[in-house]
Parts: sequence; structure tokens; C-alpha cells
Amino acid sequence: MKVAFVSTFPPLHCGIGEYTHFLVEKMSRQEAPIYVFSAHGAKAKERGRVISIPSFQPRAEDFSGLLERIAEEGPFDVVHIQHEYGIFGKGEPFMEFLEGLRGHVPHIVLTLHTVIHSRNSELARYQQRMIDLSDAVFVHSTLGEYELWMQEVDLRKVYFVPHGTYVNRMRATKGDLAEVLGMEAEADGRFVITVPGFLRWDKGIMLLQVVSERITEEFPDTTIIVAGGFQAEGKELSMLREAVAEVDAGFKQVLFTRGFLARRDLFRLLAASDAILLPYREWPGHLGVSGILHLAMGACKPILASRVPRLVEYTEIFPELSFVEEDVEGLLGVLRFLRKNYREVAHEVRRRLHAFLRRTNWDSTAKRHLEIYSSLS
Repeated sequence: MKVAFVSTFPPLHCGIGEYTHFLVEKMSRQEAPIYVFSAHGAKAKERGRVISIPSFQPRAEDFSGLLERIAEEGPFDVVHIQHEYGIFGKGEPFMEFLEGLRGHVPHIVLTLHTVIHSRNSELARYQQRMIDLSDAVFVHSTLGEYELWMQEVDLRKVYFVPHGTYVNRMRATKGDLAEVLGMEAEADGRFVITVPGFLRWDKGIMLLQVVSERITEEFPDTTIIVAGGFQAEGKELSMLREAVAEVDAGFKQVLFTRGFLARRDLFRLLAASDAILLPYREWPGHLGVSGILHLAMGACKPILASRVPRLVEYTEIFPELSFVEEDVEGLLGVLRFLRKNYREVAHEVRRRLHAFLRRTNWDSTAKRHLEIYSSLS
């Protein structure tokens, strides 16, 4: 079976690209080679189990060049598109690409990394057109699956495929943090909370000042590490930079990584942390799953998580560690519970996550993809 993906791809900093990287690395061990028609900015790779071909500009006005590259490298049995509106936009160019792709491949598969709720009627109609032009649609959340059902999408075309999880077996210690972060980081004997992922408003970064103040005031032995780079532009980027600068200047217990960590360093940081904080906010009407959540769950550390759709896989397993978005008092309440009962909670986290990791590890996810592809033939 000859399979191709259309996606962003490393070293471009993008959550979808990281998802595709993990997926094709595992899938290519079962079915090789795997082609990735990647966004410009990815590294070209012409040989090996994974072949990366930079072919398009995100949010382009014309995807005809991408279609030509797929035709040149084909024929393929399956072309699988990792769809996100920030990559492919919301206009006719991507729809024209889908229509043109139909003449080059027997099976088009679409992963909807964001499922649009019917409350956004215009974008929901656009979503329906994409689904109509696809042979199979993958979603990562049952919330997304049944939202499509509510919109009268035929579920025989929809497949719930969990987002893959990297099982982090790193044995990093707090003594390793200075090396990982590339800065002074005296963490021995301190309680380390890591806030990983892109710096965006929906990741709760605008609340960082009040959160840092309240946590370090009540628990002065805490070090908070914010690990990620900005993913924003215009006014939002200016506001985020200002918020981060205020926290950086005002709290010596809060450390910033000054940009993106290498994959291995992020794994080491999560492994060395006592807890992980995900104070997400949410766009109403958008249903997706957080890739950073899966990296955090793979580290088997307690996660303090806001109750939003992207984090539901965790909050339904650990309601006692969840809080309402933007509710700082609620966050402090779950942190008090964790600090008071840390040993017992940490053990329970590992116990409850065991089945989840067995079901969602990347080997299982890759196998499930190939099974579905075969069923389409």
C-alpha cells in the first residue's frame, strides 16, 4: 500500500507537524516508505522509510503546485490530509485542491484536528463540503464524533482514532534542568510545575501573572517553568509578549525557556517535573484534542487541567485535578489537594493512565490507521 500525507512537518514548529512526525515514524515500520507532502519550512528527505517533500505554503491562495507534486510522485492508494484551518485556510483554494485530488487517488482521508460545532453555521457548511469530498474522516475525540452525528454526517464515514501518545520513559532528575533549559535552574528540593506548549492566549498565558503570584505566595518552594515559544501575530503577539515580560521581571521563581525546546529536552523536562499545568481557555464551537496533553500524559505526572473540550480525555479520568477555566481559586484548590496528597496522587495517576497509554500509544495508533486504510480498498 502506497500512502502519502499532506501536513506540516518538522523542523517547522507546529503541533500538527509533531503529530505527523510521531505517526509516520511508527507507521513506516509497518508500511514503508511513507510520503509526506509537507509545508515549506520542513526538511526535504528523498530517501528512507519517510520521504518528505516540501510542496505548499500554509494558507496559500493556490494549492495547484501541491496537486502537481502528488501526481508526479504517485500513484498513491491513500492520500491522508492532516487538516487544520490555520494550515489550509477557510476558502475555496483548499476545496479546489480536494476536488482536483479526486482524479489522482482512489481514497482521500481527512483528519479533522478541529471539528466545528453547528453554532458556527457558515464554517460547519464548509466542513460538510470537505467531508463530502473525502472517503474517510478521522476525529480524535468522541465529542467531535457525535457533533458530526448531530450535524447528520453519516458515521459510516467517520472513524474515532485517538490521538497518539508518546510514552515517556526518560529518567531525568531536577539536577538535569540547568542543562535542559540552558540557564541557571536551582530546582533540587523545590516543587517544579511545568507549563508546556505554545504561548497563545488559549493556553492561559494571559493569566500567568496572577497564577504565578498566587501559587508562589502560598507555596514559596515552587518553581514554575514555562516551556514554549510564541505562536501568535499582530495584537495578540504584542499582548502575550507584554504579559510574559511582566512575569519574567516580577517573579524569580518563574523560568522561561526562551523559545522551543528540542523534542528530547521537552521529554526530559516533563520527566523531571513534579506536576504539569494546563490552564487552557477555549474557542467556543471548536472541538479538538491537545497534543501537549498527550505528551504530558505520556510522562505519567499529575496534570492540573482546566475543564475544556481539548483536555476532556484527562479531566474525565482525573476530575479531582481539574478546574473551571480562568478560575484561579479552583486551580489553587486542586494544587492544595495535590501538595497535601502528592505521593498517593502520583501513584494513582500512573495506575489510571496505564490502560489509556496502552490504547493510545503511537504503535497502536499507527496500526489503527493502516487497518482503516485497508478497509477502504
